[in-house]
Amino acid sequence: MKLLDNIYVYPWTSYEANNCNTVFIDGPVPTLIDPGHKNFLGNVMNGMSRDGRNIESVRLVIGTHGHPDHIEGIDAFDAQTMRAIGKVEFEHLSGGGKDLYLMTGCEMPRKPYSFYLNEGTLAIGDIVFRVILTPGHSPGSLCFYCEEKRLLISGDTLFYLGVGRTDLPGGNMEVLGQSIGKLASLDIEYLIPGHGEVVAGRDRIEKNFKMILNEFF
Repeated sequence: MKLLDNIYVYPWTSYEANNCNTVFIDGPVPTLIDPGHKNFLGNVMNGMSRDGRNIESVRLVIGTHGHPDHIEGIDAFDAQTMRAIGKVEFEHLSGGGKDLYLMTGCEMPRKPYSFYLNEGTLAIGDIVFRVILTPGHSPGSLCFYCEEKRLLISGDTLFYLGVGRTDLPGGNMEVLGQSIGKLASLDIEYLIPGHGEVVAGRDRIEKNFKMILNEFF
């Protein structure tokens, strides 16, 4: 579904299997953030088709973090498609982070990443994002904030009425609270989490931050 100009969201709504929400950014470099499990990539393909878009146009795929329900499908894209993930998260995946794949029977992405992301600025066509390192759910989780559109793509750091679990390899609840506190200072009108409901409206988002910080931390 179209959320804003050139920004589309394909939520995962099934309660029978775990998968993530996917974001598509159209423009000169068509980009997917969090393609999800490879077996459920059809959810994104069908959603893009309904919006008059084609998944074959994608030229960059980004993972907010390295859990299989967010990036297992990254290898489904051809060699012309660039791949990116946070540098800290890649280092985690090269060590203890791979244990989650062994635990779940999922396949780690095998194709090499084109580049690694650190905190800073990322321009995807005409849309400029601030890349924010938000450890806690995983050591190298990233959030993407567009100040112009007042939009936050939060991965599994922050949900509507919830936070990402911290009982997986590399998780840390105290560190997650610090990351969410950092995000709470942003001017946000649209929140796209890695799972669950997309939240629109500054008041709703501020109330969500207050509830989470009070209840969880």
